Parts: sequence; C-alpha cells; structure tokens
Amino acid sequence: MRYKKLSIVVPIYNEEKTLEQILEKIETLPLNIEKEIILVNDASTDNTAQILQKYAEKNTVLHNEKNLGKSQTVKKGILHSSGDLVVVQDADLEYNPQNWQEFLPYFQEHQFDLVYGNRFGKNNKVIYWQNWFGNRFLSIVSSFFTYIRSRMVTTDMEVCYKMARGDIFREIAQTIESKSNFGFEPEVTAKFSKYRIQGKKLKFKQIAIDYTPRSVAEGKHMKAFSDGFKALWEIFKFNLWR
Repeated sequence: MRYKKLSIVVPIYNEEKTLEQILEKIETLPLNIEKEIILVNDASTDNTAQILQKYAEKNTVLHNEKNLGKSQTVKKGILHSSGDLVVVQDADLEYNPQNWQEFLPYFQEHQFDLVYGNRFGKNNKVIYWQNWFGNRFLSIVSSFFTYIRSRMVTTDMEVCYKMARGDIFREIAQTIESKSNFGFEPEVTAKFSKYRIQGKKLKFKQIAIDYTPRSVAEGKHMKAFSDGFKALWEIFKFNLWR
C-alpha cells in the first residue's frame, strides 16, 4: 500500500510568537507525499486568530468557541483530517518536522501502522529535570500495561510526534474522552495498544527525534506535577477501566 496524503494536525493556544515560524517549516518541508495542514485554535486570547487568517485560504483553519484543552483540540483536528497518515505537531518550535522524513519510510516501505517519536533517543537538551523524570516515569507505567497487552513499549509516551494510519487515528479519536491538556497521550496510547486489525496488534516503531525544550518564560504550558498526576490517573483509567 502506498500512502499519498499526510494530515498534519496543529493544536494552538496563545502561540503568536512561534506560530508563523513553525508553519513556515511545515509548508516548506520537502516530503514525497501531499500535505494537509489542519490548524485548530483553542480559543486563544492573543493574536493567534488574526495570524491564522493568512493561512485559511490554503489550509483548514478551525476555531474553538471556548477553550477545550489540548486533548479535545487535537481530537477535533484529527476528526477533520482526510489523510492516509496523520501526525500531530505542536505550534511551538520544540519539535523539528524534518524528523517526519525518517518516519515515512516505515509506512511506505515497511507497512507499519504506528510510529512514535522518542525524545530520549538523542542527546537533547534538558531544561526542567522534573519534566524529564516525570515523562520517563509515566512512560514506564504506561508501558507496563501496553506491553502486557500487545508487547508495545513506549519509551516516550508523552511525545507529541505520533504518526499513524489515518483510518486508525480517526477511529480512535472518536472515542477520546480526556479533557485535560496532556491526557490525550496516555489515552490514545492505551487505545492504540488495544486496537486490532483482523485480530492482529498494530505494527509499531519508535524513532529517536530532535527536541529543543522551551522554558516557562518562553511559553511552555506543561506543569510537571499537576499535569503529571493527571496523566498518571489517566494511564490507569484508560488501561484498566475503559
């Protein structure tokens, strides 16, 4: 099977400082596949909505009437996608879209169903060690359940870069319940591990990616402890009770 279109879902909340830069990187990135860019504004209070007007002609631009949180914003974008493949891209500059060039061959040539990025696979900079340890811990707990279920180990469960077959991603997105900012990751990981194609688990791969973390002063939204505890609860919730 040859995939022809990649849908790129970009959830956005108050990212006026970096939005145009990341969209420039996405639009100019040479890929041997058609790109569909879906921009979802989660009721930003800065100039995000005004900036997006410039991109509405060539791309899909969606606006939440009220702030729904990242999980539901990503869900909305995925459900509006039409690509054979779907990937999520944050609206800051922490992630490098050039890494997708390494993802695509695993779908096109090796017929994988799901590829996760792994920020821990390279010697990337660390700003907040509590975030680093928290992400590692959450990934271990999540992998305890997903390995038992389908031999799926995610070294970096909370990573933004999750690329999957569009039909599978859209089917799972319909069931996403989490309303927290970072609950999408543990929920969708649990559901990927439960998904079966004619009784077979998804063919899964992890790839080391580049990561340039930003500080809170630069606009980082994640709060290590409060968001971490919510994510831990959702790991148990969606692996054991959903």
